[in-house]
Amino acid sequence: MIGYSMAIRYLQNAWHYLNDHARPFERVAFQHAFQHGPISAVLEALQQYQNEDGGFQAHFEPDNRTSASSALATSVALREARRLGMSVTEPMVQFAVKYLLDTLDQETMTWRIIPQEAQNAPHAPWWDNTDGTLIQRFSGCKLNPRADLLGSLWVYQELVPEEVLVQLTDDVLKHAEHASEMHDLICLAHLLGTEEFPEVYRAPLLQVFRERVLPTIPDHKDAMQGYVLLPLQIADTPEHPLAFDLEDAVQTQLDLMLETQSPQGHWEPGFSWGNREADQEWKSILTFQNVSALQAWGL
Repeated sequence: MIGYSMAIRYLQNAWHYLNDHARPFERVAFQHAFQHGPISAVLEALQQYQNEDGGFQAHFEPDNRTSASSALATSVALREARRLGMSVTEPMVQFAVKYLLDTLDQETMTWRIIPQEAQNAPHAPWWDNTDGTLIQRFSGCKLNPRADLLGSLWVYQELVPEEVLVQLTDDVLKHAEHASEMHDLICLAHLLGTEEFPEVYRAPLLQVFRERVLPTIPDHKDAMQGYVLLPLQIADTPEHPLAFDLEDAVQTQLDLMLETQSPQGHWEPGFSWGNREADQEWKSILTFQNVSALQAWGL
């Protein structure tokens, strides 16, 4: 295990990187979380991504470069809004929830993960829809991003018709029983970590994770290499209901995290589609996520 003084040195390198090289949102979010920066700067940076329809621009998630609204980007933005403690009275939140209600497919009770406009802008190959199979490849968007969005709708439930919330929840839990795809499980983990998610729904989902998912999570460094589901993607803070189950694996990942930091202070994404701007933004996102995890878990 890396010593405390060494961990602080790694964190300081990350702090310098975020202050000097991060994209504006991660820079001010970091400054607010670690350097007493004003929350108003974070809210202003987040609002720069919100469109007039209430949705957030797809390029908030760097692998889609269109400025059109996407459900995926909105799911990420609402998680940030929750992290910042934004209440149901905030116009940014109200407009985002209205966007979700306006764009919910009433037949399938799902959201299209990215908009059609994404095909007209630079995008990663995994977002390509030239053959029209994108939604099929994402399993009809039954869990990604729906389960993640559902967590935010429970937080802001005053803005959501009760029958919509219940129907969405029932359908997500039904599809969760056999979920196995990595990003579907990450979305479900976000839902599990939502404090406002009622226990009557959380309990069966916890059972699914403990019986089927947790045994597949790597618990040693060699198995954590590559593009695999990692413990911190399930339990990003000690407050997550699965944090105790994954505590040893999380500590192993934190040690690995410090060992794999670049000399410049950032972390490299484990994927790339050759877009320099996207690569740089992912470095910002991953570095802020990693220092936040290190802080949350006490390093």
